[in-house]
Amino acid sequence: MSEESVYGRIKQFFKDICSERIKEAARQKDDTASWTRERNMPLRDILRCILGKKGLSAVMEVRQFFAAAKKEEQTVSKQDYLQQRQKLNPEVFKELNAGYLKGFYSGEEAQEWNGYLVMAADGSRAEIPNSAENRKTYGESENKYGKGVARANISALHDVLNRFILDIGIHTYKASEIEEAKAHIAALKGIVGERPVLIMFDRNYASLEFADFLEKSGVKYLIRLHNGDYRAERARMKSDDEEVEIAYTKNRLRKLKKESPERAAELGRQRSVKLRIVNTVFDNKVKASFMTNMSEGSADDIKELYRKRWSIEQKYHTLKNKLKFESVTGKASVYVKQDFWAQMIVFNIVQDLISAAEQRAVKKAEEKQLKYEVRINENIAIGLFKEKFIKLTIEDDAVKKAEMYNRLIADMEKHIVPVRILKGAPRKWKYFNKYKCNLKPSF
Repeated sequence: MSEESVYGRIKQFFKDICSERIKEAARQKDDTASWTRERNMPLRDILRCILGKKGLSAVMEVRQFFAAAKKEEQTVSKQDYLQQRQKLNPEVFKELNAGYLKGFYSGEEAQEWNGYLVMAADGSRAEIPNSAENRKTYGESENKYGKGVARANISALHDVLNRFILDIGIHTYKASEIEEAKAHIAALKGIVGERPVLIMFDRNYASLEFADFLEKSGVKYLIRLHNGDYRAERARMKSDDEEVEIAYTKNRLRKLKKESPERAAELGRQRSVKLRIVNTVFDNKVKASFMTNMSEGSADDIKELYRKRWSIEQKYHTLKNKLKFESVTGKASVYVKQDFWAQMIVFNIVQDLISAAEQRAVKKAEEKQLKYEVRINENIAIGLFKEKFIKLTIEDDAVKKAEMYNRLIADMEKHIVPVRILKGAPRKWKYFNKYKCNLKPSF
């Protein structure tokens, strides 16, 4: 991944923000009037402000935008800004993200495994403002005392070798992770085209119907199994890596029959399916079994490949705790999708910049013969990007813009951390909102 190609994608992204295509995508359905007038804060500035947000109050976000844009007098109030946000179609950020990533996947830069782009899909719960509208739109978490606060289910599709997040779905609190994953497939095709793809899933996705869906979608999969999944067939295996015929029994189709009788009948007519099942043992002595429709890779290869799925958990940590992903602008449900999808783009641009900065840093580390490998401090890289983003997008002079970009890469390169292998620690769960609409910081 060259610095020139990264800068080329970022420059094109800045142009897209001001394009007619994005203006059209920003309109709600059946709306032809919005974004036609040149207001004090036109569409391009609203998009820049949302993308550059720092988790502050709406007043401070607008104030800091005007300061960064070097507009002496702020002529837009908080109420005007939020009123315009109500008209903004959140899908515009998905359109911007797809356009940015197409520039990467249409070239030859992408890292692959045995000719496949390697993805991981997983779900998570997200904090959202606890308004009546959000409780109605996304649902409520429940505890031993009854119903609790508004929560959303999110699902992400992450390229584990190239660091990008291709798609984020935002769903109701009790939405099916498998249905969320299916929605990623259409978005995936629109970004990577017909490139071969392998997607890894954890045990919550071990479904014969889902495996059939992926097969018919032309997607290779690697799904970890529960200990009791397909126990009878696995007991007849003569080795730890072989093709196994799994029967579509009535018991296995019972739940599907309630949800989709036509789909259950379709699988029932097929009677069975042949899948490759691989049994292995992780380094911590934990046994694991996988089902897959690919022929490539030994059992050890698959074990090492699946370990990379953990990166999607790390990316959720980055989104939630470093990008303030869950610090939504206001209580309206439309802000949830706008802010979540906007920060997905910011995440991808930052990862692109980190990759460029790491190339420099790794080369210098090798010359100095440092004891450990190095990587860029992601948290500081995000802060540096947020600090410069508005100025970088608004600057019209091509030479000055290039200088700002080079300074940003150089600043990121200064902040490196050693890559050490440390012992894992148990997760610590918190059951309260980190971000409250009436208690956002003012700086």
